[in-house]
Amino acid sequence: MKKLFGLIVLSLITGAELRAQNFSKDMWHDGEVDLFSGETIRGKIKYDLDNNSLQATTGGTVRSFSSYQVESFRIFDDLQKTPRSFYTLPYKKAGNYDSPFFFELLYEGTKLTLLNREVFVQRAIGAPNPWGWGWWGPRMGMGTTVVQLDSYYVLDMAKEQVIKLSDQRTDWLTLMKDFRDEMSEFMRANKLSVTERKDVLKIMAHYDELVKTASNK
Repeated sequence: MKKLFGLIVLSLITGAELRAQNFSKDMWHDGEVDLFSGETIRGKIKYDLDNNSLQATTGGTVRSFSSYQVESFRIFDDLQKTPRSFYTLPYKKAGNYDSPFFFELLYEGTKLTLLNREVFVQRAIGAPNPWGWGWWGPRMGMGTTVVQLDSYYVLDMAKEQVIKLSDQRTDWLTLMKDFRDEMSEFMRANKLSVTERKDVLKIMAHYDELVKTASNK
């Protein structure tokens, strides 16, 4: 039994380590890069949001660029099987001066545009304790795995400012204060989360519809 349990544990850890490597940022994707110089590069692209840099291969040559050089880039994500667009925008992080950061465009709105920067965090993994409860508790920790999460931002079109959003609903409603009551009711009635991408896109689309309707009156 102990030997079998050990094999199960090993397979769980090995599987977690393999999954940790299976991210879009680790892959090369077909795409194109627009530089501030006016040059457009087409080929294979590998991006690094942590360092705001990317590599592009064309004609057998690998070229490296920072966000100071890149205006935008687009890829067809071979892992997610979907097109993705990224833009360089000034952002002030932790009280520092504005620096160019890569942001993925998720929803382009009239007043607020939804952006994202994927982040990676370690999560504990475990296996059920086959012997039931004991002094170690109902589950035994088996190590950690890396998971990808969305980190949302909005571009306030009027202020031309990128603002980081938290996972608190009140933070979102403050930005949508011109329709705060309507948005609060919409989120509540539809049980929408501000951390799930599919829900966040619904929130942004509904807010944008309210803005457009009001502007047409």
